[in-house]
Amino acid sequence: MKKYAAWFLCASVAALPVSSFARAPKTAAPPAPPPFTDSDTTFAENATEVNTFEIEISQLATTQAKRQKVKDMAADLVKQHTDNQNKLSALALQHGLELNKDMSTDEQQIIDRLKTEKGHKFDRDYLDIEAQAHSDALAMFQNEAESASDPDLKAYSSATADATQAHLNEALKLGAKKPTATH
Repeated sequence: MKKYAAWFLCASVAALPVSSFARAPKTAAPPAPPPFTDSDTTFAENATEVNTFEIEISQLATTQAKRQKVKDMAADLVKQHTDNQNKLSALALQHGLELNKDMSTDEQQIIDRLKTEKGHKFDRDYLDIEAQAHSDALAMFQNEAESASDPDLKAYSSATADATQAHLNEALKLGAKKPTATH
């Protein structure tokens, strides 16, 4: 009998960890964030349009600009706006929003016009476009940083406003005309 009791005790102890793991409670996935408000959705769509335009026009500048400093700025803008858009797209997807990366007709016409330019004229026009585009975008990001309903979108907008100001300053430093105020 002692033989069976010892065997039973060993079998029970050996099976204990297996049965504990087999019945471990599962943790529930955190709830999905609520959808963006209408104004946050509009902002995300507009910011995507800005990023898409900046990526496209700056990719063009990496090959068509004459001055190396303009090419370097353009390459930096491609990287930063691509990273920025990836962050925004991931944030939007968490809220159930898939962003469309189409540009406006006006933006496509600007790029098409720049494709025909070369040398110093390209550099000057590209820098002027960059200064104006970043000035306009800066106001949009600053406004969203103040008014966003979603805290993550608010943080994204604030960080992006800082980067946008730096891009504007760089374009001006390289010789862009001072942008005009648009409202």
